[in-house]
Amino acid sequence: MNTFEKQLQKHAIYTPLSVHSAPIKKILAKRTYDRIAAGQMGRVYKIDQEDWVFKESRWDLSIELFRDKKLPLPAEITERVLKLFAFTFLPREEEILRQYQLYLNFIEYFGFFESEEDYFHPNLGIIHTAQKSIRDSLPYFKPKLEKKYGIKLNSKIDKILDSKVRYHNFLPKEYLLYGSSISKPNKDRKTQFIFQQYIKGELLHDVNSAKMSREETYQLILMIYLLLLMHYQINIIPDTRPRYIFIESYNWLTKTDNIIISKEGLKFVDTRWFWDSKSNLVKRGLIIPNLIINLSKIHLNHLLKNVE
Repeated sequence: MNTFEKQLQKHAIYTPLSVHSAPIKKILAKRTYDRIAAGQMGRVYKIDQEDWVFKESRWDLSIELFRDKKLPLPAEITERVLKLFAFTFLPREEEILRQYQLYLNFIEYFGFFESEEDYFHPNLGIIHTAQKSIRDSLPYFKPKLEKKYGIKLNSKIDKILDSKVRYHNFLPKEYLLYGSSISKPNKDRKTQFIFQQYIKGELLHDVNSAKMSREETYQLILMIYLLLLMHYQINIIPDTRPRYIFIESYNWLTKTDNIIISKEGLKFVDTRWFWDSKSNLVKRGLIIPNLIINLSKIHLNHLLKNVE
């Protein structure tokens, strides 16, 4: 572990109960970085000479409608309207902690951290115990998921759920910090920074599933199964929004930039946006959870039918 990561560990937030400020500008003072992406809720920067990116949450807002066409929105006015439905997204302290609590739920299902090389958290042992319990009980929940979602899963899935693939880690190492913004649009306001291990690979959006390796296909099958299981157990669905929301809304699952296929396999790189399907209409994302669930059922059996 190098000096930079030790700084991140020292100043990171590890609890959904409170935030504390980190000296972001001091941490980045002797490093150069370039913006490599800008999502609806954050800007992404790659740190030179380090295998790390960081995501600065935005106090402004824009939505990519079509290719190269973005719609800027007055973020605070938009949030005031949505707040009538108990829906918030701007990086205030309470929203950061709400998202982090959901993230801690998320890592129980999609993470598999066997050592501090995979992930660091003061309660890593407890987290890993929960992760292993979920992965070892995957076959047990098969009939329950079939009943819940009205599907009959291809029997090929039994082999996958009982193989070593079930222990695949879908998440990169990351640290949550809170401090003064570094981007001009944020105007020095306090915001969250997610420092994340840099994942090299191909965005799932751009991958033809028919050309994926058998191992990658097994991982995609497992990912979709875990998505259904997490929804079944805690009513939460990770966001797999398409790159172009309007023209690709027909596939709110695999036409996403939120997942990368790397040499280590499938990895989620967006770890902070979730839909609560038991909440009110706006907070649960209107019909989005239903889109994701229905697509998951279709893709799961399609993948199983064609896999060896």
